[in-house]
Amino acid sequence: MTARNLWDEIPATVPGAAAERQLGAGLYAFRSRTSSVSWWGSFMLLLVTALCVMMIFVISGESEWTNAILFIILGGCTFLGAIAVPLVAWFRPVAWCAVFEHGVVYQYGAQSPIAGAWDEITGCQRHATDLVRNGVTMSTTHSVDVQTPAGNFTVSGDTPDAQEIGALIANGWVAIQNRIAEEDATARMAQLGELLQTGERVAFGPFTVGLAGLEHGGTVTDWKRISEVELMGSTICVVVTGERKPVRVPVSDVPDAVLFLTVSDALRRASRQTR
Repeated sequence: MTARNLWDEIPATVPGAAAERQLGAGLYAFRSRTSSVSWWGSFMLLLVTALCVMMIFVISGESEWTNAILFIILGGCTFLGAIAVPLVAWFRPVAWCAVFEHGVVYQYGAQSPIAGAWDEITGCQRHATDLVRNGVTMSTTHSVDVQTPAGNFTVSGDTPDAQEIGALIANGWVAIQNRIAEEDATARMAQLGELLQTGERVAFGPFTVGLAGLEHGGTVTDWKRISEVELMGSTICVVVTGERKPVRVPVSDVPDAVLFLTVSDALRRASRQTR
């Protein structure tokens, strides 16, 4: 899908906020709009209501002067309503959102823009709500809720543009979260490796990891005898060569289970290379 370019419609404060935060090049821009269907729907509702009131007075047999005055008053109200409804919708505060290479900027009406880098976003959730009438899906509203230290905001709409910007924001946040997690895991693995090289052992709940082997229940098993240390459902299984039954421990009992599985696999593979 080709990204819609609305940069000409974005207030100057939005790119300015991005530049101040050094968020990189602009990728996508979105502006929430009031559907014209809602304008004319409101107008038609006013018109039908006015006509019904007029017909009631005509049928009731009121005098011609009374009917004429009512026609003038209701006609004038209908005319003013037909003008006021779209004007109110048109001039209501508009929500702007722009996605950049390194973050996102949001602005509502004349309020100050909220700018945040991907690693500053503390939460991001996408939702899709269907409007169903008589068993038929009439439309789908796509929304993304973003939480940042500078403030929280929601971008929503029932257009492909709303779906596109929601996906871009969510994917950008998930990508940076995965990168941070990988960097953190790499750093922790390096620290753990240095600790093990000094002869220390590290406990992970019921397991204790060391260069000599894996300890569980007071028994140390050499890494060369361990064929698998894997996660099976909600259980961590340690398969020992020559043993009929693997050691099974609930994953909830093992603190930092991902790091335990990673370091166990690394030590098990390293022991095979030293044969």
